[in-house]
Amino acid sequence: MTDLARPAPSLAWRIAVAAVLLRLAYTTLVQAYSLMGPSPYLDQVRESFTQPPVLAPLLANVASTLLIVGVAAWGATRQWLARHNASAVDQPGRLLGTFLALQALYTLCLTSGVAIAQNAMLATLIKSGSLLETWFGLDIAGRFIAMNLLIRVVTVLLDIIGICLALRIAAWTAAPAGPPGSPAMTRRDVAWICGLTVLAWQTSVSIILGGYLQMQTLDAGWAQYALGYWVLPVVLLALTVLVCLKVLPRPLERPGIGRAVALGSVAFWFAQALGIGLGLIVLMSMTWNQLAWAAQSHAAAGLSLLAYGALLALGCLVAARWLHRRDGAAER
Repeated sequence: MTDLARPAPSLAWRIAVAAVLLRLAYTTLVQAYSLMGPSPYLDQVRESFTQPPVLAPLLANVASTLLIVGVAAWGATRQWLARHNASAVDQPGRLLGTFLALQALYTLCLTSGVAIAQNAMLATLIKSGSLLETWFGLDIAGRFIAMNLLIRVVTVLLDIIGICLALRIAAWTAAPAGPPGSPAMTRRDVAWICGLTVLAWQTSVSIILGGYLQMQTLDAGWAQYALGYWVLPVVLLALTVLVCLKVLPRPLERPGIGRAVALGSVAFWFAQALGIGLGLIVLMSMTWNQLAWAAQSHAAAGLSLLAYGALLALGCLVAARWLHRRDGAAER
């Protein structure tokens, strides 16, 4: 079968896999330079990379970034093909090479700019009298969490925008071809994209809050870090996919990558907001002895995780009813 006869998912998957491999190679080179580059603290840096407080969030951050890049490239390619009512392009190799070159240049500029902005914000936030302290009364820990969350959100948005722009520019080097018509997204595609969005958000929040929690629990080992950074996000991914497959309407009349990402984002932050509110109510109703028991109890931690999963499932239901409220109306 020739390239002209390949279905749309083949081209989308090729571009997504290429984008992920490019980002993985770039990240590997950056980390290798930090481990082998000239530095008076090289031995300490190498030793820190073998410890769970550094390695666990690093691997989680890399996985989350690769996930975002892959989903963005896959969705952008499918949207471009659907807009042109095509299933392939006449010169996929030229399109792929141009896309990778543009993406490599954009990634270098983005990471450099984010590093410069982070250093500038760090110098500003640690000073007393900053806006976050004046307006919201946040201490240093709160300011660090807010800064990292803001940088993460902006970086994710710029990553997605850069991938879409690189694909649009690269598409000028090729023309739509192949059989007309691009296969529409299915309910399973929407559920998986929603779950992967929740996975990316959960990993990012775990990394941001993990830096603060590490200072409170210095005796945590590999098991605790693996549960917080790796196991919990994967479990939430599976839960989100299963719930979305149940609650998404039949038929799904308006599937799309943007709507699927919005579904996962709304479900995740709905669960966060509702969880924080309910958590504050529970904490204010507990005595000091009960708080001390809950802090050391594995049963309390398990119940908290079950409650969190229930809130996330509720968020998926609310988000699906809100974003797809007009779908399946005829069947209902």
